Amino acid sequence: MLTVGTILTNRVRVLLRDIDEGGVQWRDPELIQWFNEACAEVARVRPEACSTTGPFQLQAGSKQSVATLGASRVLEVICNMKDGAEGRAVRHVERSTLDNEDPNWMAGSKTDTVFRYSVSLTDPRSFYVYPPADGTGSLLMVTGTTPDEVESLTDAFPLPSMYAACVANYILHRAFAKFTESESMQARAQNYYNVFMAQIGDTQASMENDNAKTRDPIGA
Repeated sequence: MLTVGTILTNRVRVLLRDIDEGGVQWRDPELIQWFNEACAEVARVRPEACSTTGPFQLQAGSKQSVATLGASRVLEVICNMKDGAEGRAVRHVERSTLDNEDPNWMAGSKTDTVFRYSVSLTDPRSFYVYPPADGTGSLLMVTGTTPDEVESLTDAFPLPSMYAACVANYILHRAFAKFTESESMQARAQNYYNVFMAQIGDTQASMENDNAKTRDPIGA
């Protein structure tokens, strides 16, 4: 099992040349704080790194919010749920398309089955469903979540293991950045941050390349 200690001891401390147990220049609590910050930053830029798929109970109306689930954003709506089983697929559509088709669609008749959904561009935890829901239906959907904060070296790595190097490079960025009086240290900090950003890539582009083609953006 990949743990916090594996990353901090075998990767971060080796590059910091601070390999004494508990650290000398950088103590464990300090690195663990940056570890949690790194995981949160990965989840912010790459929300699919910390996502979950599960049922969502619809509220009456077109506007829905995953804030009650503690989710950070809507990633994808998959299908309607009927008696705990997957039902009719729900297809993505731009809200402007629905607005152009029928400016009054949000005030339309409410049903228990959703045909289309549109994610808010300015409120990532909100989305809109068409037709408006009557409050009795539910959806299977994917949401972004916030990684659980770790407290000790023995805690498990809260992200997929493929992000271990990203987290290590972010911690190194923060470790060297605290030496504000040294230009060489600031340069090293910036270099590690650049590597971090290059590794995780651009969220929007990667999500479009990986996922958008699997869904019909114009609905059905």
